[in-house]
Amino acid sequence: MSSLLQAKALLRQQIKHALKELTEQEKELQSKIILQKVLSSEIYKASQRISIFLPMKDEVNTLPILKSMFDAGKQCYIPHYEGQSMIMVQLESWAAYENLPINSWGIRQPSVFDSKSDANYTGGLDLIFMPGLAFSRNGARLGRGKGYYDKYLQQCLQAGTHPKTVALIFKEQLVNHIPTLEHDKFVDQVIFPTSEEINAIKT
Repeated sequence: MSSLLQAKALLRQQIKHALKELTEQEKELQSKIILQKVLSSEIYKASQRISIFLPMKDEVNTLPILKSMFDAGKQCYIPHYEGQSMIMVQLESWAAYENLPINSWGIRQPSVFDSKSDANYTGGLDLIFMPGLAFSRNGARLGRGKGYYDKYLQQCLQAGTHPKTVALIFKEQLVNHIPTLEHDKFVDQVIFPTSEEINAIKT
């Protein structure tokens, strides 16, 4: 157990270092490729009730995806954290997003935490876009160590909902192997830019 946790901690350090090396221009370029891949994906087109994470500085810029969700008339949900708990709350419009207060992580989220407003109480989610520090091609995920999403996916199962899960990552976050524990959840799909796609835009 301890060796596995050590391996996870080491991988987290390596990925965080790689992300620090990315320029803002590189992150924006990769985010634009991811946006197009998301909008053209069948899993996105078929989903109506969608949760999307709001980005920290070292994450894919998901805000253009959020705007596209509103434009397409999809129901948008965002994570709301309090202590060790996370719920998914509906966001009604882009204006509502802009009016949200900013938390200590630099992410906008509602000021009042009401567990009864969670998506699982109103019909569940069709799709959850997953953040994380690293993913493997087979869907193994390395989070930031808080366990928010693993616990939330377990809550979805308990509520009888079965959302699809899709990771959105920079290519530097794709690794060959991630050490996993029994409670770790795998994602259904990993969306990332390939080196060829990035070079095609640069040239």
